Amino acid sequence: MGIKKQCSYRDYWSSAPDLHDDYVSNIMPVNRFSWLLSHLHLNDNSVIPKKGDANYDKLYKVRPFLNLILKNSLAVYNPNRIVAIDESMIKFKGRHSSKQYMPKKPIKRGYKVWALADKYGYLWNFDVYTGKSGDTVEKNLGARVVKNLSAPFKNKNYFLYFDNYFTSYPLMSYLKSNGIYACGTVNMTRKYLPQLKDDKSLKQGEYDWNTDQFSISIIKWKDKRSVI
Repeated sequence: MGIKKQCSYRDYWSSAPDLHDDYVSNIMPVNRFSWLLSHLHLNDNSVIPKKGDANYDKLYKVRPFLNLILKNSLAVYNPNRIVAIDESMIKFKGRHSSKQYMPKKPIKRGYKVWALADKYGYLWNFDVYTGKSGDTVEKNLGARVVKNLSAPFKNKNYFLYFDNYFTSYPLMSYLKSNGIYACGTVNMTRKYLPQLKDDKSLKQGEYDWNTDQFSISIIKWKDKRSVI
Protein backbone atom coordinates (compact mmCIF):
# COMPACT_ATOMS: atom_id res chain seq x y z
CA MET A 1 0.00 0.00 0.00
CA GLY A 2 2.96 2.31 0.58
CA ILE A 3 4.20 1.64 -2.97
CA LYS A 4 0.90 1.63 -4.83
CA LYS A 5 -1.18 4.36 -3.19
CA GLN A 6 -4.96 4.58 -3.51
CA CYS A 7 -7.34 7.35 -2.44
CA SER A 8 -8.98 4.96 0.04
CA TYR A 9 -7.73 1.64 1.41
CA ARG A 10 -11.06 0.07 0.35
CA ASP A 11 -10.09 0.70 -3.29
CA TYR A 12 -7.65 -2.24 -3.13
CA TRP A 13 -10.69 -4.53 -2.82
CA SER A 14 -12.77 -2.58 -5.36
CA SER A 15 -14.63 -4.42 -8.12
CA ALA A 16 -13.45 -1.73 -10.56
CA PRO A 17 -10.58 -3.22 -12.61
CA ASP A 18 -8.55 0.03 -12.62
CA LEU A 19 -8.56 0.15 -8.79
CA HIS A 20 -8.59 -3.50 -7.73
CA ASP A 21 -5.30 -4.97 -6.47
CA ASP A 22 -4.93 -8.77 -6.47
CA TYR A 23 -1.84 -8.77 -4.23
CA VAL A 24 -3.52 -6.91 -1.35
CA SER A 25 -7.04 -8.34 -1.72
CA ASN A 26 -5.82 -11.96 -1.76
CA ILE A 27 -4.07 -11.61 1.61
CA MET A 28 -7.24 -10.94 3.64
CA PRO A 29 -10.82 -9.67 3.26
CA VAL A 30 -11.47 -5.93 3.49
CA ASN A 31 -13.55 -6.34 6.68
CA ARG A 32 -10.68 -8.16 8.38
CA PHE A 33 -8.26 -5.39 7.39
CA SER A 34 -10.71 -2.73 8.65
CA TRP A 35 -11.00 -4.50 12.02
CA LEU A 36 -7.22 -4.71 12.40
CA LEU A 37 -6.81 -1.08 11.38
CA SER A 38 -9.23 0.13 14.05
CA HIS A 39 -7.93 -2.15 16.82
CA LEU A 40 -4.17 -1.96 16.34
CA HIS A 41 -2.42 -0.26 19.30
CA LEU A 42 1.26 0.37 20.02
CA ASN A 43 0.83 1.44 23.65
CA ASP A 44 -1.57 0.85 26.56
CA ASN A 45 -4.35 3.46 26.35
CA SER A 46 -5.66 2.55 29.82
CA VAL A 47 -2.64 4.15 31.53
CA ILE A 48 -2.05 7.09 29.19
CA PRO A 49 -0.85 10.15 31.23
CA LYS A 50 -3.33 13.01 31.17
CA LYS A 51 -2.52 16.50 29.95
CA GLY A 52 -0.73 18.40 32.69
CA ASP A 53 0.84 15.26 34.12
CA ALA A 54 4.65 15.24 34.41
CA ASN A 55 4.81 12.19 32.12
CA TYR A 56 2.37 13.56 29.53
CA ASP A 57 3.55 12.78 26.00
CA LYS A 58 1.81 13.99 22.82
CA LEU A 59 3.27 10.97 21.02
CA TYR A 60 2.41 8.47 23.75
CA LYS A 61 0.43 6.20 21.43
CA VAL A 62 3.39 5.65 19.08
CA ARG A 63 6.27 6.16 21.53
CA PRO A 64 7.24 2.46 21.82
CA PHE A 65 7.45 2.25 18.02
CA LEU A 66 9.59 5.40 17.78
CA ASN A 67 11.88 4.13 20.55
CA LEU A 68 12.30 0.81 18.74
CA ILE A 69 13.25 2.53 15.47
CA LEU A 70 15.74 4.77 17.30
CA LYS A 71 17.26 1.86 19.23
CA ASN A 72 17.86 -0.11 16.04
CA SER A 73 19.17 2.95 14.15
CA LEU A 74 21.81 3.44 16.84
CA ALA A 75 22.68 -0.25 17.17
CA VAL A 76 23.15 -1.49 13.61
CA TYR A 77 25.45 1.17 12.17
CA ASN A 78 28.63 3.01 13.11
CA PRO A 79 28.34 6.47 11.54
CA ASN A 80 31.10 8.16 9.59
CA ARG A 81 33.09 10.71 11.62
CA ILE A 82 31.51 13.52 9.57
CA VAL A 83 27.94 14.10 10.79
CA ALA A 84 25.35 16.86 10.58
CA ILE A 85 22.30 17.96 12.55
CA ASP A 86 19.33 19.66 10.93
CA GLU A 87 15.55 19.78 11.06
CA SER A 88 13.47 17.62 8.74
CA MET A 89 9.76 17.63 7.93
CA ILE A 90 7.42 14.65 7.57
CA LYS A 91 4.44 15.65 5.45
CA PHE A 92 1.11 15.52 7.30
CA LYS A 93 -2.10 17.42 6.48
CA GLY A 94 -4.31 16.09 9.25
CA ARG A 95 -5.00 17.56 12.68
CA HIS A 96 -2.53 17.11 15.51
CA SER A 97 -1.18 19.44 18.19
CA SER A 98 2.42 18.57 17.20
CA LYS A 99 2.00 19.61 13.57
CA GLN A 100 4.30 22.46 12.54
CA TYR A 101 4.18 25.07 9.80
CA MET A 102 7.50 26.04 8.20
CA PRO A 103 6.93 28.28 5.15
CA LYS A 104 10.55 28.17 3.94
CA LYS A 105 10.71 24.36 3.77
CA PRO A 106 9.77 22.29 0.67
CA ILE A 107 7.37 20.41 2.97
CA LYS A 108 5.62 23.25 4.76
CA ARG A 109 3.19 21.38 7.04
CA GLY A 110 3.78 18.24 9.05
CA TYR A 111 5.84 16.78 11.86
CA LYS A 112 9.23 18.36 12.53
CA VAL A 113 12.05 15.97 13.34
CA TRP A 114 15.46 16.92 14.72
CA ALA A 115 17.79 14.63 12.77
CA LEU A 116 21.45 13.62 13.01
CA ALA A 117 22.80 11.94 9.88
CA ASP A 118 26.28 11.03 8.70
CA LYS A 119 27.90 12.09 5.40
CA TYR A 120 26.32 9.14 3.58
CA GLY A 121 22.80 10.19 4.60
CA TYR A 122 22.18 7.52 7.27
CA LEU A 123 19.74 8.78 9.93
CA TRP A 124 21.53 7.75 13.11
CA ASN A 125 19.76 9.73 15.83
CA PHE A 126 16.51 11.70 15.87
CA ASP A 127 13.86 13.32 18.04
CA VAL A 128 10.33 14.23 16.95
CA TYR A 129 9.51 17.80 17.99
CA THR A 130 6.15 18.02 19.75
CA GLY A 131 6.01 21.81 20.13
CA LYS A 132 6.38 24.07 23.11
CA SER A 133 5.31 22.94 26.55
CA GLY A 134 2.28 24.96 27.68
CA ASP A 135 2.60 28.70 27.03
CA THR A 136 6.33 28.88 27.69
CA VAL A 137 8.81 29.19 24.83
CA GLU A 138 11.95 27.15 25.45
CA LYS A 139 15.14 29.19 25.39
CA ASN A 140 18.24 27.77 23.69
CA LEU A 141 16.20 25.04 22.02
CA GLY A 142 18.75 24.60 19.24
CA ALA A 143 21.62 24.11 21.69
CA ARG A 144 19.64 21.53 23.67
CA VAL A 145 18.87 19.57 20.51
CA VAL A 146 22.53 19.49 19.47
CA LYS A 147 23.66 18.43 22.95
CA ASN A 148 21.11 15.62 23.16
CA LEU A 149 21.65 14.20 19.69
CA SER A 150 25.45 14.42 19.81
CA ALA A 151 25.81 13.01 23.35
CA PRO A 152 27.00 9.55 22.13
CA PHE A 153 29.93 11.25 20.35
CA LYS A 154 31.53 12.76 23.44
CA ASN A 155 35.33 12.48 23.42
CA LYS A 156 35.31 10.50 20.15
CA ASN A 157 36.57 13.36 17.93
CA TYR A 158 33.61 13.48 15.55
CA PHE A 159 33.15 16.39 13.14
CA LEU A 160 29.70 17.93 13.57
CA TYR A 161 28.06 20.45 11.22
CA PHE A 162 24.86 22.50 11.54
CA ASP A 163 23.32 25.79 10.38
CA ASN A 164 22.84 29.17 12.05
CA TYR A 165 19.65 28.13 13.84
CA PHE A 166 21.80 26.07 16.22
CA THR A 167 25.16 27.89 16.26
CA SER A 168 26.18 29.95 19.28
CA TYR A 169 29.44 30.59 21.11
CA PRO A 170 28.36 28.79 24.33
CA LEU A 171 27.36 25.71 22.31
CA MET A 172 30.71 25.66 20.47
CA SER A 173 32.52 25.92 23.81
CA TYR A 174 30.46 23.06 25.22
CA LEU A 175 31.15 20.79 22.25
CA LYS A 176 34.87 21.59 22.26
CA SER A 177 35.14 20.74 25.96
CA ASN A 178 33.41 17.40 25.28
CA GLY A 179 35.73 16.31 22.49
CA ILE A 180 33.38 17.09 19.57
CA TYR A 181 34.67 19.27 16.72
CA ALA A 182 31.95 21.52 15.35
CA CYS A 183 31.41 23.94 12.48
CA GLY A 184 28.39 26.05 11.62
CA THR A 185 27.28 29.29 10.03
CA VAL A 186 26.30 31.91 12.57
CA ASN A 187 24.13 35.01 12.83
CA MET A 188 26.20 37.99 14.02
CA THR A 189 23.31 39.13 16.26
CA ARG A 190 24.10 36.23 18.62
CA LYS A 191 25.61 37.06 21.99
CA TYR A 192 29.30 36.78 22.91
CA LEU A 193 30.62 37.23 19.35
CA PRO A 194 33.57 39.58 18.64
CA GLN A 195 33.39 42.60 16.39
CA LEU A 196 34.51 41.87 12.81
CA LYS A 197 35.01 44.16 9.83
CA ASP A 198 31.77 45.38 8.30
CA ASP A 199 30.68 44.27 4.84
CA LYS A 200 31.63 47.55 3.17
CA SER A 201 35.28 47.27 4.18
CA LEU A 202 35.68 43.78 2.70
CA LYS A 203 36.12 43.13 -1.02
CA GLN A 204 34.94 39.90 -2.62
CA GLY A 205 37.29 37.09 -1.61
CA GLU A 206 38.63 38.89 1.50
CA TYR A 207 38.01 37.73 5.06
CA ASP A 208 38.35 38.69 8.71
CA TRP A 209 38.65 36.38 11.69
CA ASN A 210 39.09 36.12 15.44
CA THR A 211 39.84 33.32 17.89
CA ASP A 212 39.67 32.89 21.67
CA GLN A 213 42.00 31.25 24.17
CA PHE A 214 40.34 27.88 23.56
CA SER A 215 40.99 28.01 19.78
CA ILE A 216 37.33 28.56 18.94
CA SER A 217 37.42 30.63 15.76
CA ILE A 218 35.02 32.84 13.88
CA ILE A 219 35.65 33.71 10.22
CA LYS A 220 33.84 36.24 8.06
CA TRP A 221 34.38 35.69 4.34
CA LYS A 222 33.03 38.02 1.69
CA ASP A 223 31.49 36.43 -1.40
CA LYS A 224 28.57 38.24 -3.05
CA ARG A 225 27.47 38.59 0.56
CA SER A 226 29.17 37.73 3.82
CA VAL A 227 29.39 34.14 5.04
CA ILE A 228 30.19 33.86 8.75
